Amino acid sequence: MDQQNPPNAPPADITIKAEDEVAKGRFSNLAQVGSSFDSFVLDFAFVQGRAGWLLSRILLSPAHAKRFHAALGETLARHEARFGPIEPPPTIQ
Repeated sequence: MDQQNPPNAPPADITIKAEDEVAKGRFSNLAQVGSSFDSFVLDFAFVQGRAGWLLSRILLSPAHAKRFHAALGETLARHEARFGPIEPPPTIQ
Protein backbone atom coordinates (compact mmCIF):
# COMPACT_ATOMS: atom_id res chain seq x y z
CA MET A 1 0.00 0.00 0.00
CA ASP A 2 1.26 3.49 -0.85
CA GLN A 3 2.14 5.24 2.43
CA GLN A 4 2.14 8.72 0.87
CA ASN A 5 -1.45 8.58 -0.43
CA PRO A 6 -3.93 6.89 1.93
CA PRO A 7 -6.82 5.12 0.14
CA ASN A 8 -9.33 8.00 0.61
CA ALA A 9 -6.89 10.85 -0.03
CA PRO A 10 -7.14 12.90 -3.21
CA PRO A 11 -4.26 12.56 -5.66
CA ALA A 12 -1.29 14.77 -4.79
CA ASP A 13 -1.30 16.36 -8.25
CA ILE A 14 -4.99 17.30 -8.38
CA THR A 15 -5.88 20.43 -10.37
CA ILE A 16 -8.90 22.47 -9.30
CA LYS A 17 -10.50 24.66 -11.96
CA ALA A 18 -12.90 27.53 -11.32
CA GLU A 19 -14.93 29.91 -13.45
CA ASP A 20 -13.70 33.51 -13.20
CA GLU A 21 -16.76 34.64 -11.22
CA VAL A 22 -16.23 31.87 -8.67
CA ALA A 23 -12.48 32.52 -8.44
CA LYS A 24 -13.12 36.19 -7.53
CA GLY A 25 -14.77 35.08 -4.28
CA ARG A 26 -17.67 36.62 -2.39
CA PHE A 27 -17.71 38.41 0.97
CA SER A 28 -19.94 36.78 3.57
CA ASN A 29 -20.75 38.33 6.94
CA LEU A 30 -23.17 35.62 8.09
CA ALA A 31 -22.86 31.86 8.20
CA GLN A 32 -25.37 29.30 9.39
CA VAL A 33 -24.63 25.64 9.98
CA GLY A 34 -27.14 22.81 10.11
CA SER A 35 -26.87 19.06 10.14
CA SER A 36 -28.75 15.82 9.74
CA PHE A 37 -27.62 12.24 10.25
CA ASP A 38 -25.72 12.09 6.95
CA SER A 39 -24.86 15.69 6.03
CA PHE A 40 -23.83 19.12 7.21
CA VAL A 41 -25.13 22.26 5.49
CA LEU A 42 -23.10 25.47 5.52
CA ASP A 43 -24.99 28.55 4.30
CA PHE A 44 -22.98 31.70 3.62
CA ALA A 45 -24.88 34.98 3.26
CA PHE A 46 -24.36 38.71 3.04
CA VAL A 47 -26.57 40.81 5.32
CA GLN A 48 -26.97 44.55 5.01
CA GLY A 49 -29.51 46.25 7.24
CA ARG A 50 -32.63 44.08 7.38
CA ALA A 51 -32.01 42.36 4.02
CA GLY A 52 -29.80 39.41 3.27
CA TRP A 53 -28.71 37.30 0.28
CA LEU A 54 -27.70 33.66 0.32
CA LEU A 55 -24.40 33.52 -1.53
CA SER A 56 -23.52 29.85 -1.27
CA ARG A 57 -24.75 26.59 0.26
CA ILE A 58 -22.13 23.90 0.84
CA LEU A 59 -23.11 20.32 1.67
CA LEU A 60 -20.56 18.11 3.44
CA SER A 61 -20.53 14.55 4.68
CA PRO A 62 -19.93 14.27 8.44
CA ALA A 63 -16.39 13.00 7.78
CA HIS A 64 -15.56 15.96 5.53
CA ALA A 65 -17.16 18.37 8.03
CA LYS A 66 -14.85 16.97 10.72
CA ARG A 67 -11.80 17.45 8.47
CA PHE A 68 -12.96 20.98 7.58
CA HIS A 69 -13.34 21.77 11.29
CA ALA A 70 -9.78 20.61 11.98
CA ALA A 71 -8.35 22.51 9.00
CA LEU A 72 -10.18 25.72 9.95
CA GLY A 73 -9.02 25.42 13.57
CA GLU A 74 -5.41 24.95 12.52
CA THR A 75 -5.59 27.88 10.10
CA LEU A 76 -7.17 30.16 12.74
CA ALA A 77 -4.44 29.22 15.24
CA ARG A 78 -1.70 30.09 12.73
CA HIS A 79 -3.46 33.37 11.85
CA GLU A 80 -3.72 34.39 15.51
CA ALA A 81 -0.10 33.42 16.17
CA ARG A 82 0.94 35.70 13.34
CA PHE A 83 -1.53 38.62 13.70
CA GLY A 84 -2.85 38.40 17.27
CA PRO A 85 -6.15 37.30 18.75
CA ILE A 86 -9.35 37.59 16.73
CA GLU A 87 -12.15 39.23 18.69
CA PRO A 88 -15.56 37.69 17.98
CA PRO A 89 -18.02 40.06 16.28
CA PRO A 90 -21.38 40.92 17.83
CA THR A 91 -24.05 38.25 17.41
CA ILE A 92 -26.89 39.00 15.01
CA GLN A 93 -30.22 38.49 16.76
